[in-house]
Amino acid sequence: MDTIHTTNAVEFVDWRAKAKTKLEDENKAFKGSREARAVRDYILKTLICFADQEPRFAEVICNTKRTFSECCAAVVHNAGGMISDLDAYRRAVQFYFPNAEVEFVMNVKLTGAAPTEAEMQKPAEIKPAEAAPRPAAPTKPKKEPAAKPVPRPKKAKEDKPKQDDGIMQLSLWG
Repeated sequence: MDTIHTTNAVEFVDWRAKAKTKLEDENKAFKGSREARAVRDYILKTLICFADQEPRFAEVICNTKRTFSECCAAVVHNAGGMISDLDAYRRAVQFYFPNAEVEFVMNVKLTGAAPTEAEMQKPAEIKPAEAAPRPAAPTKPKKEPAAKPVPRPKKAKEDKPKQDDGIMQLSLWG
């Protein structure tokens, strides 16, 4: 009697590679605001790194219908013009995996010998910028009797350039 051997093949899915491909493809088709474009490259690299570290996270990225463009929009939503790296990455991870907790750990490794006494006493090469001195408050001149004003001939109106008051307004988003 012949016996038939059957095997149950288990298909291996490389969720990490699939997540990376999905995110990179969605990045090529990216649509978003100036703010979302500003964080996009950092968020992409970080999500790919997280997916590479955790296959369950990679699987969720692959199976969600939401897009990377929507993720970046969610990251900058109500950010008020600025967001810390940690908050941006937390929002990106929680966009895909709402129950995830994101912690930040920074390690400092002291390598080599401690600075010498001479190195520690050496003044800094770069100094903080000095604030511009505040102008002195104007003093009121003593009033003298006013002379009768001399009428001036009227000129045609000209567009005067605004006086440069030394103030410059900059925007983080361009």
